[in-house]
Amino acid sequence: MKYLRLSLILFFLSGSTVFAQFTIPEKPKLQTSVYDYYGLLSNSDKNALEQKLISYSDSTSTQIVVAIIKSTEGENINYLGAQWGEVWGIGQAVEDNGILILLAREDRRVAINTGYGVEATLTDALSKRIIENIIIPEFKEGDYYAGLDKGSD
Repeated sequence: MKYLRLSLILFFLSGSTVFAQFTIPEKPKLQTSVYDYYGLLSNSDKNALEQKLISYSDSTSTQIVVAIIKSTEGENINYLGAQWGEVWGIGQAVEDNGILILLAREDRRVAINTGYGVEATLTDALSKRIIENIIIPEFKEGDYYAGLDKGSD
């Protein structure tokens, strides 16, 4: 009986952490390509990045979205990014050609999530190299805009 109580207590305690997950924001009615929920980018940097990503989407049909949040609240950033892309329907539905660059500033984590339609071109290995060799060095210099701008190139 003692072990049963202990097991039940551990079960309920472990279950409580499941509810502390990050809540993906509702898909905005007015959609764009940069969502800075943290306030990290200046207005001019945000607008410049937005215009570049919109132009890219217009010319290729592949949609790249950048989302900046404070924290994943304990959620795995890659899992969160994949769920976010699915919930928002980033990219064309038929092509499944969306890309989400997710930055959790306070966690010091960044992820690139892709739809199946771009996985052949932007593989997980390539995404990792982009993050490690392009994005993070700029972040370490304190230039978040340059990291996101060059990383999205």
